[in-house]
Amino acid sequence: MTLSIEKTWVPSASEWDDAWRECPYSTYFHCREWAEIWADYSHGKISPDPLGVMLSDGTQIILPFSKGKTIKGLTVRHISSPAGTFGGWLANISLDEPRQALLMQLISKRYNDLIWRFNPYEKVFHTDGLGCLTKGETQAIDLSVGFEEIYRGFSKGHASATRKARKVGVEISIAETMEDWKNYFLVYENSLNRWGENTTSFYVWDLFEVIFRRASPNVRLWLAKFEGIVIAGELIFNSPSHVVCWHGAALSSHFKLRPVNLLMYEAIKDAAERGYRWFDFNPSGSLAGVTCFKRRFGAQAIESNVITKTSRLVSTATIAIQFARKYLK
Repeated sequence: MTLSIEKTWVPSASEWDDAWRECPYSTYFHCREWAEIWADYSHGKISPDPLGVMLSDGTQIILPFSKGKTIKGLTVRHISSPAGTFGGWLANISLDEPRQALLMQLISKRYNDLIWRFNPYEKVFHTDGLGCLTKGETQAIDLSVGFEEIYRGFSKGHASATRKARKVGVEISIAETMEDWKNYFLVYENSLNRWGENTTSFYVWDLFEVIFRRASPNVRLWLAKFEGIVIAGELIFNSPSHVVCWHGAALSSHFKLRPVNLLMYEAIKDAAERGYRWFDFNPSGSLAGVTCFKRRFGAQAIESNVITKTSRLVSTATIAIQFARKYLK
């Protein structure tokens, strides 16, 4: 029997949620909640735009895409997941090459402008014709070996720093109140000042307030405190089998106490004991020092490439805008 696409449709909220829960390789970034957070934060400039796909063999697939307007509203750009996070399809099985080939044909025809970071936990076979591919990776720990084995994989420096932080009185907790979240944001602002031109992203308080107010069981803000003051934090998201660090910050004045080392120790231990399969540190971009820091916890690199597809209209408009800014001031 020849495999084909039987139908496409706009999935309901419950269909998206069910697909996310049942998908063995889903991450938090594939869930409806993440898309809705960005819709709220952007005041609708980014909005969920999922697509359901049914294959002739009964395989049901959800593309958890979002969309936003570009070039002053002249065209629409789709993103596989907001903020450059892991995207891709949701299904209750891994998609083999024939199924992926059909899906990629549909994506290539349907989406003229698309940014898509591949899910590192589901191999992508077909990329031809999708757009420009940029190599990327994330760093993650396989938690299935158990925490004792994971801890043995820590570098000597990281293990020592963890013990030092605990000895000097650094305490780890989960944020519960708005005040906790605001104190973490102050740490983030301090970090932004320190990072300066090396800052790879910038978020205002509104985003953290949107996340806090959802009171999601899939979100935990881990805090490191010293003498009652928040000195570091890590915003960590959960999916059925995957835990990912999405945002972190620390006060440079307290680096010598090694709070981040202890915070990561406790977060990794917690994830392993709660039965998650992966602890993901998230991509580090071009920050080699950050990548090295993560790998000293025993994290391994997993490929997570990025596809960027740009329509002729957007390409032409972008060139025109750049020209105007440079020569028509």
